[in-house]
Amino acid sequence: MKKIILLPLIFCCCVLAFAQQVTTPVRKLNVALFIYPDIGLGDLNGPADVFIKAAGLTHGQYNVYTFAMEPGVIRTQGNGLRLTADYLESEMPKPDILVIPGAGIGLMDTMSLDPKVIGMLKKYQSKVEVMMSVCTASYLLGKAGILDNHKATTHYFIADDFQLQFPALTLVRNVRFVDEGSVITCSGVTSGMDGALHLIKKYSGDKIAGMLSRALQYVPHEEEKWPVAPNGMKFERNLRK
Repeated sequence: MKKIILLPLIFCCCVLAFAQQVTTPVRKLNVALFIYPDIGLGDLNGPADVFIKAAGLTHGQYNVYTFAMEPGVIRTQGNGLRLTADYLESEMPKPDILVIPGAGIGLMDTMSLDPKVIGMLKKYQSKVEVMMSVCTASYLLGKAGILDNHKATTHYFIADDFQLQFPALTLVRNVRFVDEGSVITCSGVTSGMDGALHLIKKYSGDKIAGMLSRALQYVPHEEEKWPVAPNGMKFERNLRK
């Protein structure tokens, strides 16, 4: 008799638990991607595509948009594609995740001296849950002091210079990205996809991240032995144009 009574109770509990799981509202996240003239297209498109496809798989958990500091059409690196930002920085929805794609190192040097850009990064440091740089954009985070006393990475070819420029951080080599909680730095170009998929796993779970990885036919990984520069080439600051 006890078994007959317990079985319906167990069944009801399972149904209620399943119903609660299905009806629990998914937390919406604003993902803002910073765009600017001469931005690296791969640095931008990699994480953008990951978050946009994740939005589809999660029925809109991610609201993905671009923003710029100034109005007007933006040309990508090498006089490439024409882009127009969804918002000006002063008008955009409050971001939860802020993605800063990189570009040529000379441009990063110039932008590092731009008080509007550095001021914007400092402003959002305490307002977003995660700030993620891709490739050379780590220089902007370094200049803003966001990487002080953190582990960080960047493109392998400029890694030595990066550590020299920002001695308050600890450079991590042979990785695709470094997660320090509120700040993620990705190494070269396509590693932005690894950082983005890492965040999808964090906010949407293993199942969604796995589905997305298969859809993209891209296997994310955290550790990777960096390439060796050909013919002993070495980046030196006095060689920049």
